[in-house]
Order: sequence, then C-alpha cells, then structure tokens
Amino acid sequence: MSKFGNKLKSMDEALAVIPKSGATIMMGGFVGAGEPTCCIEWLIKNSIRDITLITNEPGLSGFGRAMLYKHSLVKEIISSHVGTTQESTDEYLKGNLKVEQFFPMGTWVEKVRAGAMGLGGVLVPVGVGILDNPGLFAELKEAKQVIEVNGVKCFVEAALRAPVGLVKAWRADEYGNLEYRHTSVNCNPLVAMACEYTIAEVEEIVPVGTIPPERVGTAAPFVQAVVKGLSLEEHDEIYRQHWLKIGKLTPEK
Repeated sequence: MSKFGNKLKSMDEALAVIPKSGATIMMGGFVGAGEPTCCIEWLIKNSIRDITLITNEPGLSGFGRAMLYKHSLVKEIISSHVGTTQESTDEYLKGNLKVEQFFPMGTWVEKVRAGAMGLGGVLVPVGVGILDNPGLFAELKEAKQVIEVNGVKCFVEAALRAPVGLVKAWRADEYGNLEYRHTSVNCNPLVAMACEYTIAEVEEIVPVGTIPPERVGTAAPFVQAVVKGLSLEEHDEIYRQHWLKIGKLTPEK
C-alpha cells in the first residue's frame, strides 16, 4: 500500500507503469457506467497491446472498454461474459479474444473481493457440474477443483488480483481518498483494493478533509495515483451524442 502524500499525477506520468505489451489490467465499470474513459483513451492512443483485461463485463458498444476491443488491444478477458458489446463479440468470434472461462457475475465479484481482502479464494456452489464441463469452455485447461462443505459441493475459486487497476470515482483528495456515486460504487472500490498499483480517474479533485470519513469508498493507502478525468456532464454529452448517432435519440427541437 502507498504512503500518504500528494498522489495527483498527469495521465502520462500515472500510466507510465503499464508496459507497452502484455499488461494485466483490472478495470472498474458496470456496463457503461463507472468506466475510466480517459485512461482507456490513453491506452488506445499509446497502442498498449496484448492486454489481459479483468473486468466485470465487456462494457457498452460505442465507447469506453468497447474501444479496446475495436482496436484489437485485448488478447484475453477474465469476466462474466463477452456479449454486451458488438466489438468484444466480433473479436471473440474471430478468435482474437481469448476466453479461458466465464464466471457468473457474483462469482467474479467475490473472486475480486477475495483479492481485495488478501484471501486465497472463495468457495462457490454456483455452476458445479455445469461450468466445470470442458466441453462448455474449449480453452479450459483442466477440471475445476471441487470440494464438499456441509454436504454442498463447491468450486474452489482463486482470488483475482492484478498488477495495475484502473478505477473511476467521483471525487478524490490529494492523498488519494476516493468518493464514489451512482453505479460507480458497484465494482470500483473492490478493484481499487485488489491491485498492486491503482490509478483513480476522478471527476473532481478536492482538498484533504473535504470528503467526510463515512463517504470514503476507497482509503488513500490503496491508491497510488489520481488523474483528472471528465465530469458527469461531459460524460452525459458523450453518451447523448452516441445515442443520437445510432438513432436511439431524437434531436431536441
């Protein structure tokens, strides 16, 4: 964990820890919400390739994580499914996106939570006898370990951790205390704690002491860098323009 101190960095300075090829990155986000979009744009701009992406689901077509698949930057995804974006689906069907196995969303979250809490893993009864079938996942190398606890058969699911985490928060202070709002709170706090080097993209940067202690979703020691991203209003406009472009919204008169 990082010591207290000024964590504010430029995008280039903060993301310089990510290798040009072969990075394993855990990323927050819930469908289209809570994505570190400016960090994603940096990955694309700098052609960070062969990424192993650990994320709850692929995102939403047209922006954010979907653009990583569109530019063929992700070689493997560790997630709950692959089909929320056309871009990730296309890469998977072309054989460009490796999926060794999927996890039910709750299982994925608990694997990350185990990583965040320093546990070796969790016991999960969901999918035993189905998700351990090698025929269901052609790339599954070996049968999943199963043990019985109080008469219930459970998978032994190893914790998920990553060298680098990219999360989105509402506000941060200079020390790196983070406050979340809306659905950003779903996955981002766990991701922030499950990584060795966590970069937080935030809408607002405020002085130390501004965020009430009870509203701190991630404490400063778990955050190594804070970068300024877009405001909620700026994000809303990007989404609005996208929906207009694809005909899902009617222009205001």
